[in-house]
Amino acid sequence: MYPVLVGIQNGRSIAVDFDRSMKLPVAAVSASSASVFFLTSPNAPTGVGFCTAEIETILRSFRGLLVVDETYAVFAEENAAGLVARYPRLCVVRTFSKSHCLAGLRVGYALAHPDVVGLLDRVKDSYNVGRLAQVAALAALEDPAYYAALVHRVKATRDHCRRLWTDQLGWFTYPSQANFLFTEPRDHRGRSGPETAKRLYDHLFARKVLVRHFGSHALTSSFLRISVGTDGEMAVLQENLEAWLRHA
Repeated sequence: MYPVLVGIQNGRSIAVDFDRSMKLPVAAVSASSASVFFLTSPNAPTGVGFCTAEIETILRSFRGLLVVDETYAVFAEENAAGLVARYPRLCVVRTFSKSHCLAGLRVGYALAHPDVVGLLDRVKDSYNVGRLAQVAALAALEDPAYYAALVHRVKATRDHCRRLWTDQLGWFTYPSQANFLFTEPRDHRGRSGPETAKRLYDHLFARKVLVRHFGSHALTSSFLRISVGTDGEMAVLQENLEAWLRHA
């Protein structure tokens, strides 16, 4: 999404590459000459979260505006919101889509220095959030206990599934700070890779179990991204994974 938005403004995108470890390339970001750097934490599609200390290290040396996309922050152990008051070149953006189940209403917000907020206010649409979306967002904020319990359940299910797939199936699965898992499936012969991931994707799709396969990038093509659903949905998923392993 961000390269598209940069292109609309006739800007130039400069990618900073990650490797399989998904360690934040602090030095590369800090040395970048970019005017704005977009960092998604927790990351999509891996679910890996970047620690606040690393983000603060970048802020001390990066001369541009650091935008931290915290779409999945409610499921994470750390977030960068506490740094906003100390770093005027930090902008944290969030959405109600994941944390409050309001995907499609396009409700989000930014945490930033007043000067940055002023710039955003100058360029935003006059009616950028509809009235119904505002009402829904306000209603969601009135029941924090419900959403806290929901987040707790998602995190518990996520961590249980990661242990299951890692320990019992032997699948490398990134430690996730989001509401999904990024796992590298192996078939009953122990084979992994893009073809294995695609075969499992097709197996699940044929049975109306929808997951994501990002086959166009070398770092992601051997993995599937699987969202955390209800207990019943996760049970159906596990049954289909085990059936695939028996016949793959």
